[in-house]
Order: sequence, then C-alpha cells, then structure tokens
Amino acid sequence: MLNQSPILIVEDEVLIALVLKASVEDAGGVVVGPVGSVTAAMELVETADIAAAILDVQLSDGDVVPVAEYLCARGVPVIFQSGVSLPAGLKVQCPDAPFHKKPASAEELVKDLAALIDR
Repeated sequence: MLNQSPILIVEDEVLIALVLKASVEDAGGVVVGPVGSVTAAMELVETADIAAAILDVQLSDGDVVPVAEYLCARGVPVIFQSGVSLPAGLKVQCPDAPFHKKPASAEELVKDLAALIDR
C-alpha cells in the first residue's frame, strides 16, 4: 500500500508512536523516526528523505507548527492528529492535510497516507 515510501512519524506518546510505526511498516512504508519533539523532527526533515508525515500537534517541546510549515512548503503531504484542535495557522499553511482527533485509528491514518502519496 505504501510502496516503501519513507514516512515521518512525530508523536510524543510512546505507545501511540509504536502503534503507528507498526501500522506504517505493515502497510509497506519505511518509518523515519518516530520522534517526539519539534527539535528532533526538524533535524530529520532537514536531512531525511520523507514522502509523507503523521504529525501530533502538541509535542513535548511545543506545537508542531515549524515542522508542518517546513514540510507543507516543500509539498510533502502531512496528516495531523491531536487531542486538541488544529491551530488556525496550520489550516491555512496545510489546507489539504487531514486532521484526526485522538484517539485516531492507526489504520485510518495509514489509509489517508496511502491516498496522499498516490496523488
């Protein structure tokens, strides 16, 4: 389904990150990360090949806005998930990005990833 596409996972809840990692790998993706902070995510987006990303909105060191802006500006599709609402600026910066309220099904997120990558 994901055809060995490199997928960045940015999630600071370890259990959720591991479930997402397993689901992406089961669907044929190659996981970049997972990482749980803006700092670590920015290091990866500047150095790794990334086809798409699953981004938690609130991370241990702040919100994911810098990571999302970086990816969206370069045309990398993203999916947001969070227990809180999506910041208004992200809706403008990444208008086509799906948003899932936690707890989100890993299978749904992977299905959305596949659709975004196929575009």
